[in-house]
Amino acid sequence: MEVRRLQHIKGGSFTLSLPRNWVGKHSLHRGDGVSVFEEEDGSLRLSPLNMEHKGTEAVLAVADFAGVRSLEYCVGTYYIQGVNRIRVTSKKTIPADMKKRLKLLRMNLPGVEVAEERADAIDFHVIIDPAAFQLKDLIEKTSSFSLHLQEDAVKSLLEKDFQLADEVIERSKEALRHYRMTIRQVALASSNRAIAREVGVRNCRECVTYALIARDLNRLVYHSSSIATHVLLLKGKAKISSEILGLIQDISTVVYTMQMDTIQAFLKKDIKLAITSIGKMQDVRRMEKVLLTAIMKIVKDANLAVGLSHIARDLRRIAGYAVAIADDAMNRTLAPTP
Repeated sequence: MEVRRLQHIKGGSFTLSLPRNWVGKHSLHRGDGVSVFEEEDGSLRLSPLNMEHKGTEAVLAVADFAGVRSLEYCVGTYYIQGVNRIRVTSKKTIPADMKKRLKLLRMNLPGVEVAEERADAIDFHVIIDPAAFQLKDLIEKTSSFSLHLQEDAVKSLLEKDFQLADEVIERSKEALRHYRMTIRQVALASSNRAIAREVGVRNCRECVTYALIARDLNRLVYHSSSIATHVLLLKGKAKISSEILGLIQDISTVVYTMQMDTIQAFLKKDIKLAITSIGKMQDVRRMEKVLLTAIMKIVKDANLAVGLSHIARDLRRIAGYAVAIADDAMNRTLAPTP
C-alpha cells in the first residue's frame, strides 16, 4: 500500500497526486478527465473517462470448435458476459448452413445484429444501450412472464387446451431472452461502476443478489414450460378425474401466491413477506403427497399417472424456487451496513 498526502490549495480545495505508472498505463495526459465515485464504505473509486463505457470484443475461430452447437454456445456466453463485439472467423469459407444458424442467434440474444459479413467471417455487434434497461424492471418483467406461464400451463391441463400448452412453451423462449439480457446487465454492472449506477445497482453485493434471482426466475420459467410439455403428452389419454384436477388446481394456487409474494418481497425488501412465503413450502409438500396418493389410487393408465406425477413435481419445484427467491430477498435486505 502506498500512502500519499493531501495538498491544500487556494479556494479550499484539496489535491492528491496520482501514481505515474497508473497515469501512463491508461495513456492519460494533462487536462484529461478522471471520474470520481464515492463507494458506500466511503472510499473513492477513480476511473479514466475513456474507460466508462469501453466496449469489449472476442474472436472465435471456427476451427477451434467441434461443431456449430458449441460455437453457438460460446457466442451466447460471450454475449451474457457483456462483450459488445463477437467475431467468428475461418481460414476458409464458412459453410452456408453454419452461417444461417449463427445468424439465427439474433432471435435469442436481444440487441445483437450482424455488423459485417464476409465469406470467411461474421461480426456480431451488440447495439443495445445498457442504460436503457434497469435491472429492477427486467426482474419485474421476467417475473410477470413466469406467473402467467404457470397460470396458463395449469389452465391448459384443467381445460384440456393443447393449443394453449403449445403457446406456453413458445412464450417461455421469450422469457429466456429476458433472462439472458438480465445476466448480461449484471455482468456489465459488476465490471463497470458507471453502468452499475445507470442500471440501478449500488454495489457488488447487490449484483450477486440480482444474478441469483435471475437464475431462480429462469428455473420457474423452465418448470412451467415443463408442465405444458407434459400436458401435450397427455393428449389422447383417458379423462382425468375431477378430484385430481381439483387437487392440482389447489396446489397451483398456493404455488402461484408464493411466486408472486416472494418477488414482491425481493423488490420491496419485505422480510415478513419473504418469511411468510417460506412457511408455505410445508403446505405444498403436504398437498403434493395428497395429490400423488390420489394419482396412484385413481389413475389406472400408467403413462397418464406418470405424466400427472411429473406435473405435481414441477409445481413443487416451482414452490422450491420461490423459496430460493425469498432467500434472495433476505440476502438483499439484510446486507450489513458499512
